[in-house]
Order: sequence, then structure tokens, then C-alpha cells
Amino acid sequence: MTTTPTALHASASTFARGGRRGDRGRRLLAEGSDGAVTVLVVDDNDVLRRGMVRAVERDAGMELAGEADGGEAALAAIERLQPDLVLLDFQMPDLDGLAVLRRLHHADPRPSCRIVLVSSSLDDDVERAARDAGAAGCIGKDTPRTQICAEALRLARQ
Repeated sequence: MTTTPTALHASASTFARGGRRGDRGRRLLAEGSDGAVTVLVVDDNDVLRRGMVRAVERDAGMELAGEADGGEAALAAIERLQPDLVLLDFQMPDLDGLAVLRRLHHADPRPSCRIVLVSSSLDDDVERAARDAGAAGCIGKDTPRTQICAEALRLARQ
């Protein structure tokens, strides 16, 4: 599959699944909840990961649960930390974001977190595959970090 970078804004490149998913293992965040959403940031690029971590730390609606530098580390951190939300890089050398999504989708029990794929290589095929694998949404890395946080928070609280 060939992917090309796009310049989509967060609202144009995100999607949300309809309805509340408590019966399928999704954590039910209270409607209009003022409580901070715990976030795991996953990216193999140290500079990009640290920048996203700083944005999460500055967002009043988010609380940093942790960070991981690859797919295998993300799976272990999700199990250990049980975050509400995971900001997951798409392209990683050990296990890419779609493989992580697929493993989580088939896990028993399925983790209750919402996962937002964050990538510089978004196209319709990637977004479709991410949605089919259980992602709450997709956001381009070219989107300002504050907007990534706002859109991810919105998706986490749906």
C-alpha cells in the first residue's frame, strides 16, 4: 500500500464510531466529563514524541499516563497503564500502528482505551484500515499539536 502525506486538518481527517461502546470493552467516559483523560503517547521519533508529550502536559483536559517508543512497548504500556486514550504513530519499525490496533482489537479482554492514529502518511486506505482495526480516529502529524490534543480529547469523550 502506498501512502502519501496529506495536509488535512484534524476535523477533516478524524472519524468517530457511533454510540457508546461499553459493551465492547470501551471505557465509558462521562458525557461532558471535566476529569482529565489519561493519555499514552506512542512514537518512535524522540523529537516528535517529546513534542506531543509536552502538548498533552499543557492540555488541561489531559493527563500524561506515559510514553512509548514503538509498537511492542505500546502494547505493554497499554496493559500496564490502562490509559483512556492512546495517540499512536502509524509508521514504526518494530510494529506499526495498524498492527498494534489489530492486536488490541483481538485481545481478550479488549483494552478500554480509545486509540487515535497520528501519522504523516494518511490516505483513505490507511484511514479505512485504522477504522476497521478499531481506531477512534486518524489525525495528520502536520496538524498543530494543540489541535491534535483537542480533537483526540473530543474523540475520547464520545
